[in-house]
Amino acid sequence: MTHKTLEELRKIIYDLTGNYYPDNRLTLLEKKLDIANLDVQKLLENKQLTQEILDIITVPETRFFREEIQLHTFVNHCLDKLPRHHNDPITIASYACATGQEPYTLAMLFESTNVPYKIYAFDINERYLQKARDGVYPKRALTEIPAVYQKYVKIEGEYIKVIDELRSKVEFKHLNLIKKEDFLPYKDKFDAAFCRNALIYFDDKSKLQAINNISLTIKRGGSQQLPFSVQKCIILA
Repeated sequence: MTHKTLEELRKIIYDLTGNYYPDNRLTLLEKKLDIANLDVQKLLENKQLTQEILDIITVPETRFFREEIQLHTFVNHCLDKLPRHHNDPITIASYACATGQEPYTLAMLFESTNVPYKIYAFDINERYLQKARDGVYPKRALTEIPAVYQKYVKIEGEYIKVIDELRSKVEFKHLNLIKKEDFLPYKDKFDAAFCRNALIYFDDKSKLQAINNISLTIKRGGSQQLPFSVQKCIILA
């Protein structure tokens, strides 16, 4: 594959998803394309986002209780500062949720509180979203879940499955982080949003697009209540 072709592909992927391959990662992109046996010429002609491209550029690497201290800090020190009516559920967004371990972790943490909640989890890769909806993971993932929270999964042979009661409180939706139109149905909907380990693949321009879009979905009026210097409760990493 010529360098010019790779540059064209890089631009198409960037325009469609915000995911940017700098020069030092173009070789990695070429290897991924070769492994996927993708019809490069067809992609160059159609310039459309396909599942094959999504499988190349999205990373399903995630786990239960990743960066646990950050999650506990939010639940223990920020949750009661979010402005809401007493009986209203807290609504949380988890962006770039991959195969769903993060939103399920948040649900487990919320279950330990007396606060009603609803979690909406988003990703651009529909295959990942379906795995998340199923809530089935290799049995080895049980080691990532502290013992006190293991009651929220059940063992089924060589797999664990998130219990139905917990899965009913997490809704998985398709969304492209750089498409404002994908965010408009959720304008001013969420009390807080998580977007972690996704924007490291974006350049400054697409990062700003994504952050502005995420900010659009956060409820107004809560900034003075929160122990952050930002104006809205968005947890990025």
